[in-house]
Amino acid sequence: MANEIFYIKIETARDIMFYGFSRSATGILDLVDGASATDDELSQMQCVDGSAYFTPSWYMYLPKELQATINVYLPNDVKNLDVGQYSFLLHVGALLLAVEERDGLLVAELLRRRAAVFANFLPLVLHLIKPVAAEALFAYVYGGFRGDSDFAQIYKANAPISTGETNVAAILLEAAKETLKPNPEKESPEEMFIRYFREVEFFDFTIGLVGATNHPWIAGIEKYESVVKTATAFRFFDDAAVGSKSQEFFESLATKVQAEPYNPYDHNAISVSIDDLSARLKGMQSKSKAGYLRATGAAILRKARPSLFAYGSKLWRLGADPSFFENSIVIRIHT
Repeated sequence: MANEIFYIKIETARDIMFYGFSRSATGILDLVDGASATDDELSQMQCVDGSAYFTPSWYMYLPKELQATINVYLPNDVKNLDVGQYSFLLHVGALLLAVEERDGLLVAELLRRRAAVFANFLPLVLHLIKPVAAEALFAYVYGGFRGDSDFAQIYKANAPISTGETNVAAILLEAAKETLKPNPEKESPEEMFIRYFREVEFFDFTIGLVGATNHPWIAGIEKYESVVKTATAFRFFDDAAVGSKSQEFFESLATKVQAEPYNPYDHNAISVSIDDLSARLKGMQSKSKAGYLRATGAAILRKARPSLFAYGSKLWRLGADPSFFENSIVIRIHT
């Protein structure tokens, strides 16, 4: 029996991407390199909607690159497609897009939220996430509030993982081993990442902020939402136009990520400022503090590049309630 082919079509404002997955007679799914399909071929297949991220209402702002329509195409006569394979095909599109856009933090978040879906396809998942695994691991372990004690134990054991593994840090470390070259006998996890960021010529990763509720930028969101509600209530714009202009507004915000060696509490601190929302609504330019990189992650970056004080950056994602959810304010940092 010939292998069956399933297609994932990911359409954004910028691009249309195709991925193909074959299923062998024994039920093994595998990525088909260079897969493509014509409209005629797709029209003869069943089309189901793929899963996006969490729920659209979770986000106040998503870049256009991540706003996607994901479709899964199944053969009309498909047989014995078990629930695990079907769930994988429905959810892998979002993971593929996150990898394509190098949003390592989103890769980690999807692995955590869809652990049961991906656990039984680990060899394939490891292959798919490998291009961003190192940065995803850094953002996941050192970018939020979950702490890194669990990762320290995983790193020290340095053991291969098996199908069924659901620990995100363990999965990301396994996928990143070729890149990070972990050596627990000679380096701590922090030292491994210091070496990595010191050796790479460029880096480009996504990471969440901490301490946002302690800084003034987040207060401007309430003012911004008030203006949007007024515009909607008085029909200055229709609903679609309000949404479009809101996305354009957040996309236009400038960010500044810079070292604070003078910080009395942490000389390795790296702060993040974003265009002040209230000032922008008045037509003025001014930034306000939005938060910091978590201390351990900031220390790694500062020790790896002590002469680097300013980092290229942009606002990448914004949760609907930045005062509540972890990783609600996500920035992209690059050199």
